[in-house]
Amino acid sequence: MQEHGQSIVFIITLVVFSLVIGLIRKRKITEHFAVLWVMISLGLLFASSVGFSSLFRIARFLGIPYPPSALFLLGIFGLTLLIIQLFAWVSKLNERSRILVQQVAILQNRLSQTMRRTAELESRSESGQR
Repeated sequence: MQEHGQSIVFIITLVVFSLVIGLIRKRKITEHFAVLWVMISLGLLFASSVGFSSLFRIARFLGIPYPPSALFLLGIFGLTLLIIQLFAWVSKLNERSRILVQQVAILQNRLSQTMRRTAELESRSESGQR
């Protein structure tokens, strides 16, 4: 039964890996995340094929009585790292957005000052021609 379960897990992770590669080819995943998702997919493939037997040793080493619980622990750890990466990226984008908003406000101010000066110069030149 263990080989059957391992085969199912391997097939599922192979489907996930294929899905990730397909999304990268269609450019649905940006380069920033492509490397991260390929690493996650390859890690899942490795864990479901070669590393499946290691799951029992890892569980025993960590003192986890039920080995599939170790798989969930590793999954939660991986998702936590992914969330930290995403939050770092979102924070960086927020900072860029703040800077862009400030730059747009400065440019709008300069544009309005230029338009005001142009209007003043035009009114002076019109009054000087009369």
